[in-house]
Amino acid sequence: MLGASGTVQAQQLFRRSQFMTNPYLSNPAIAGTLPETPVSMSYRNQWTGFEGAPETMTLSGHTSLPNNIGVGGIVYSDNTGGAIKQTGFELTGSYTIDLNNYDAVSFGLSLMANQWSFDNASLDVWDVEDPALQWGMEQTTSMDAHFGLMVFSEAYSFGFAIPNLLQSSTGLQSSPLSGGQENIGVRHFRFMGTYRYQVSDVFLLEPSGIVRLTERTPAQMDLYVRGWYAQTAWLSLGFRTNDALILGLGGEYGPFGLSYAYDVTSTGAQYFSPHSHEMTLTYFVPRSSGFNAKSMGNRRILGRNRLVK
Repeated sequence: MLGASGTVQAQQLFRRSQFMTNPYLSNPAIAGTLPETPVSMSYRNQWTGFEGAPETMTLSGHTSLPNNIGVGGIVYSDNTGGAIKQTGFELTGSYTIDLNNYDAVSFGLSLMANQWSFDNASLDVWDVEDPALQWGMEQTTSMDAHFGLMVFSEAYSFGFAIPNLLQSSTGLQSSPLSGGQENIGVRHFRFMGTYRYQVSDVFLLEPSGIVRLTERTPAQMDLYVRGWYAQTAWLSLGFRTNDALILGLGGEYGPFGLSYAYDVTSTGAQYFSPHSHEMTLTYFVPRSSGFNAKSMGNRRILGRNRLVK
């Protein structure tokens, strides 16, 4: 697989089914744009029950500082299935510019550090003398950048992000059969958007979507619609092209939020495992008012309507 660069590069970033519950993981421009300071932990078990299936864990948080500055951080561990593992972190800085009384634009930039581990001793191979598998245990560290932009108000947001901006080398050996091509962190592109429609005093509808692609792989789209009730509970239905149907539910009680997503696999992988699971636990740390005049998120909308009522 290391010799087939297209295969490896298409799977370099971990996958999530709940980007709308923690959009900061997808775009560094989100840092500092929410009404509170969210600290989130998530766990994803893809293709549950299949031996060697991918498992991903993340810990993240972000907040705003005076003068429209935001900061944040992410720590993650991604076991992509037996031989290949990666752990890393992102450190983010962002800046928000007020456009008018309602809208703002935020720019974010993260420093990415990633450690790759490849252990071919855990592989069952047909040809034990394959020149692509002669290096035993490899462990390298690479650095890169993650840029993002987001235009937002309390009712909507849209923007894009570019992980692996510099396309730095992963440091992993490449097979001589690949013609000497270097294993690099391929530049990815993400385009995302969310709209929040206040149906009534207690019900809010939130459609959202994200498109992921690289220069060498086709686009993949996630489409979701989430319905909130009384700022305490929500249900969602989503679809990821060429992959899965996604069912979700969650809620918030005081400063705590909990969400769950269930993926129903729609590809040939369903014969190995028909489903995936993902859970996210969030603690919303209260923040002093006046740090960032504009914020995105439904918590602000529902709270405002209750005060008006």
